[in-house]
Amino acid sequence: MALPDAQAIQAHFGFQNEALLADIVKHGRFCTFQTGDLIAEPGMPVDFVPLILKGNLRVMRRDDHNDRELFLYFLTAGSTCSSTINCCMTGKRVTVEVVVEEETEMVCIPNAFASSWIKEHPEWMEFVLRSYQLRFEEALHALDEVAFRQLDERLWNFLQEKARLTDGNLVEMSHSELAQALHSSREVVSRLLKKLESEQRLELGRNRIQILG
Repeated sequence: MALPDAQAIQAHFGFQNEALLADIVKHGRFCTFQTGDLIAEPGMPVDFVPLILKGNLRVMRRDDHNDRELFLYFLTAGSTCSSTINCCMTGKRVTVEVVVEEETEMVCIPNAFASSWIKEHPEWMEFVLRSYQLRFEEALHALDEVAFRQLDERLWNFLQEKARLTDGNLVEMSHSELAQALHSSREVVSRLLKKLESEQRLELGRNRIQILG
């Protein structure tokens, strides 16, 4: 599929500089990914900076044994991943895992251009800095959730955010997947889900959760 035109990219990201928009159209690659696709994982080199046009992705950290994960934030249309930008600028490998939550379309900017545009296009540099700031705040929020909130609050907040991103009230995740995302055990998460169901805040199904109200 052809790369979206400058007008479409502007609508998603708000870029005003015509030279920057022209460079994105000229050098960007249009990519699509399906639900469940792994975009990045720890230790993996990154050769592009993603500009998300559609869909959403979950960004998380895994423990040393690779059997627990800590949810950090979602990436949605109009955003980029500051972790991949950092890898692009420093040459380091990825330290997070990025998984496609629903069908995603993005413009992939090759590293060489993403780096050179920092000096060539002030608006691109501003976009990169804003992205760093936003992801830093979201990472702090994730830390606050773990440090200061009870697991039942974290679970409820996660479900609400996940449902909001899909423009509905349905979350399609297993209890094990939720446990991994919240760095807990399946048994504990299942018990808390049952409690939320008894409070009529949600309805449980097989690998699906309906948010009520």
